[in-house]
This record gives sequence, C-alpha cells and structure tokens, in this order.
Amino acid sequence: MRNLLFDTDNSLVRQSYSPRLMNTFLNLAGFGMKAWDPSSLRPEDPFTYRATTLPSFDRNLRFISAKIASTCLVAHVRGVTYSGDAVVADTNLHPFHFGGARVVLAHNGHLRQFARMRYALIEHVRPELAQRIEGTTDSEWIYALVLSQLDDPYGAPEAGDLAEATAAALRILRTVRAAHGIDTSSPINLCLGTGRALVATRVSFDYGWYPPDDEMLETDLPFVSLWYAIGGEYAERNGGWEMTGGDPPRSVIIASEPLTSDFSSWLEVPEYSLLTAELTREGLQFETHDLDV
Repeated sequence: MRNLLFDTDNSLVRQSYSPRLMNTFLNLAGFGMKAWDPSSLRPEDPFTYRATTLPSFDRNLRFISAKIASTCLVAHVRGVTYSGDAVVADTNLHPFHFGGARVVLAHNGHLRQFARMRYALIEHVRPELAQRIEGTTDSEWIYALVLSQLDDPYGAPEAGDLAEATAAALRILRTVRAAHGIDTSSPINLCLGTGRALVATRVSFDYGWYPPDDEMLETDLPFVSLWYAIGGEYAERNGGWEMTGGDPPRSVIIASEPLTSDFSSWLEVPEYSLLTAELTREGLQFETHDLDV
C-alpha cells in the first residue's frame, strides 16, 4: 500500500497538503483507510487505520503501509473549512463502517445546508442504522442512507446491487433537498467498497448555483474531480509510476486526482457517472454508467 499512499509524486498522502487540482483547500483533518487481505485472519473484515493527525508525519502509517499488500483498499484524506463549526474527531473520519456491515463509504464533497435536511432523512434510514450514527458529518448520514437501501444492510452486495442502492440514496437526497428548498451546489463523489466490489460516483446537485459569500466557492467552481487507471498492475517504470497494460484488466485505481503528475495513463470520469468494479471468477469486471439523479 505504500506505493499508493506515499511513493508516487502525487500520492494520496501528498494530496493532503499539496493537492494539484485544488487551489487553496487542503485536506488536513485526518486520514482513514480500510484494506482487505484474503490471506489475513477473518478476511471479510478489513484492516482499519484512522488518525486525526497529518498522514505525512504519521510514522505508524508509513510502517504499516509498507507491510500490507491488500487486494482492495479504500483510503481518504479529510478536508474541512477553516471555521469554528468544523469538528475534527475520530468519529468524523472516513471511510465510514458500522460494525458488522460489509460495506464502507468515503465521501468527497459536502451537502450544503445539511442541518436543514438532516432529520428529514430519518424516515429513509433504518432505525437500527440511524442509532449507530456517531459523528457530525453529512457523509455518515449518506452512508446510513445507502445501507438502508440494501435488502440486507449487513450483507456483502454485488457491485450491481450496491450501485442501485447508491443511486436510490442519491435520488432520496435530491427529493429531500427539493422539499426543503435547497438548491445550491453540493458535490457528492462517493466511493463504496466491500473488499470484492467497488462503486464510485462523480455527481453534484445543482452544480453552478452558489449562495453569496460562500467559503467553499473557490473549491467548488470546478466540478469535483474523479479519475481512474485500469490495466495489469500499478508499477514503477523508468523512474515513474504507471498502470501497465492488461487484457483482461486485473487492477483498477479510482482517485480524486491521478496519483502521478503525468496524467497520460489516467482517464477522467465523466460528470454524472457511476463506476463499478468487481472481482469475479472471470477476473476484474469494470463498467462506467450514466447517473441520472
């Protein structure tokens, strides 16, 4: 995992303090990851690491990432606005994962005016899941909402079922926003994983509409980014990192920004799209879908 988190010239850890596609907003409010290893004890349970400190100075993270070679990883660096309302705490770190559930979720974006709509979501969230929300973020509510759309919130859904639940949750968010007269830009880039299936979205509600004097305006002027690289393996070649060719593909990386300054081996995800990836007996199945929410 060290290759992805530390070693490339635009690694995830570097994106915490020097993101290339963001002007002034930094991701200094902590790090979290879930990593699955089939050879580990209870392989359905991922390794977990969370810290509110800066990952670039986290020696424990550097050491453990050099020892774990997981087959699936969901990792997140958290950014918050510089205000007295921001809460930097372990309970607000991504990826979110309720005990016993097989799905985890990380979110890049924010639901503007979330306080106005928060409790209207309760009727759409299973009571046993609503009781497990510990933090103060909109992201954890989105996680509980997605789980509530699954037939079994504690099962291991296939990629198609997880994609349908994600789209259903986004439609509920759109409806609740409209009912409360919320029509300002709110990016909702999600990444959900089970260890064998991944779902990612690139979507924004009411893109281009901003309230006056918005502290997030500069960050949200460009559509929130999402990229992927797919092929054989992500490896160091000729002094740089790139995804090698693979037919059929065996590896996919989905990231807010390419992990290298050279974007040539990366593809930008179209706006209003949903990606699915799944490990099957036939290999890695990867698809891109239009997302109409």
